[in-house]
This record gives sequence, C-alpha cells and structure tokens, in this order.
Amino acid sequence: MQISFHNSLNQLTAKMVALLWKQWSSLGVAGYGDPTDDSIIDPEALLLCTTHFGRYDSRLMDHAIDWLVKNGNIISVQRLQGHEKNWPSVADARVLSAIAEILCCDVMHRKWRVIADRPALGVASEFLFLAKESGALMPIAEPDPFFEKHGLLREPLQLRGMSLAPDPSNRQNLLLSLRALLGVNARAEIIAWLLAHESGHPAAIARATGYFSKSVQQILNEMLVSGQLGATRIGREKHFFLRRRQDWQNLLFPMKAELQVFPRWVDWMPLYAAIAGFAQALSLSQIDEKSPSFQSIQLREAFLQAMPALTRSGKIFQMQASPEMRGAEMITSLLADINALIP
Repeated sequence: MQISFHNSLNQLTAKMVALLWKQWSSLGVAGYGDPTDDSIIDPEALLLCTTHFGRYDSRLMDHAIDWLVKNGNIISVQRLQGHEKNWPSVADARVLSAIAEILCCDVMHRKWRVIADRPALGVASEFLFLAKESGALMPIAEPDPFFEKHGLLREPLQLRGMSLAPDPSNRQNLLLSLRALLGVNARAEIIAWLLAHESGHPAAIARATGYFSKSVQQILNEMLVSGQLGATRIGREKHFFLRRRQDWQNLLFPMKAELQVFPRWVDWMPLYAAIAGFAQALSLSQIDEKSPSFQSIQLREAFLQAMPALTRSGKIFQMQASPEMRGAEMITSLLADINALIP
C-alpha cells in the first residue's frame, strides 16, 4: 500500500494540536487537560510551539492569547527569547511578534515590548490559519491590525476572557507555581529541575532550563547558603541536590503528598524542534508524487538534522529508524517513529 505523506502530516499536526490543547488547558485555558499527566509544562516552549502549530487551529491560538492577556506576566520573556534563539525551527516569529503587540496594549505586559518592537519582516501577506485540506480560503474584509502588520491575515481577534490562573494543585503547573513563589527568574526553573532529579551538575541544569551555565552555577552557590541545597563531589564535578525533597512535596502539593512521586521534567524544546523538522519534511511540495527513493532521501536528511534534538530530548533511544536505512525501510520506520514521538 502506498504511503501518503500528506496524511502523515495531517496526523502529526492533529496530535500536536491535541497535545498543545491539553497543556494550555492544564495552565488555565477553557478546555480539558490530562489529570494523569505528570510532566512539567514549559510555558515558554508551549507558547513558541503554539505560534507554529496553532496556525492549524484558530480556537487554540485565540484561547492561548486569551490566557496570555491575563497571565502573560508569569512568562519569562528572557527565557522565551533564549529558547527561540537556540531552537529557531519551533516558533513562527511573525505570530510571536503579533501576540506580543497585543499584550503590550496592557501596561502590565510592557516587558513584551522587546518582542513587539522587532521590525516587521518584509514578506508577502498570507492567511494566518492554514487549511488542513487544500481549498480556497475566504477573503477577509477587515483583517486584524496586529497580525496584518506582520503579514498575517485573519479576522479581528475577539477574546472571551474565560481563562483562569494556573491551578497550583496541578503538578504539571509546578514551574508556574514556583514562579509565583520565587519570582519569574532562573531560581524557579532550577528548583523545579532539582525536584524532578536526585542531583545535577550546573551545566546539565543550564542546558535543560535554558540559562547560561555560569549564571546557573552562581545561583546554585548562592542558594547553597540557605541550607535548602546540598552539594557533593562526583569525580571533579560538583553536583547539587535539594535537601528534604519530601518537605517541598508537602509544601507545594499538600493534597498529594502521599504519592511520594515528583513530576517529570521533560526537555520540551528539543522535542518540539525535532517534530517541527519532520513536519517540514512531510510538507514538501508534491512529495507524494515523488519516487520512494526521493522520499527516503528527504526523510533521512530530516532524521539526520533532528538527531541532536532527539538526543537532547532523550527520544533517540526509542527510534526504530537509523541513518543506515534506505528506501521503503527508512520510510516506514521513520514515519512510525514520528507518530510515536508525541506523548
């Protein structure tokens, strides 16, 4: 049976949209989250990925903006910019700038000005929302001015104001709960990472949290004085850990302290980067009409480009495909892998 890359792309997009809906709903968007999921949400990674895959679902995009209008003050713009720079394939810069401009209408969100004031890219205008199936899109009589400035056409944004603040009892919201407690800074990410791990070296913590290694090391040494952190030598490396981790569990999740299990840290940005790269390969013009040899070469190239991101996210060890594969074997194996990447 001939494989349809178009159908594979639609399946990948649908799974990504569903994942983003669950995460936004857990943060407070009107919808249904996944109460069984124990993975910590990275709000900056979530926003960047939504600027890309949210273009396939107008409701998702608008609900995300609605949440940001109310809760955008607990997003780290510094970390957002770092994520965007380190993983440039994930975000749509035009969508991000338009959202930032919308947020800047409220003085409470003036920190977003650094993104809103980016010069508009000189590209031809196109529809913001992408049709899942080919077909003509209806013309827009009065485009939204914020998006139109960045070459994106859509109906005027109408927010419903139904979003809530993140529920602190939801363990997926650990990072935002710590920001509410400690401030929107690297200390919240460091504590969240240490709660999800037994111990760690500053360089590993920096890679996972998106901050500079020297900055993380300095903060860890400062926090060591509080008595809440400990440090030990493993070879020549200094590793840090949280003392009395269970006390943090009792503090942050008193209703679930009996679980004795901390939320999982997931490196979302490299995972999103790998998925975005595969989506780009699957969307190549007329790839379904090309020969299996051409298709295999394109997928193999996408796989090679995604390998660093897959390694960072820990997903490389779950892949059936390998760079040595060719032809139909590469196509069937990698498409199965791509489908299994999204939790």
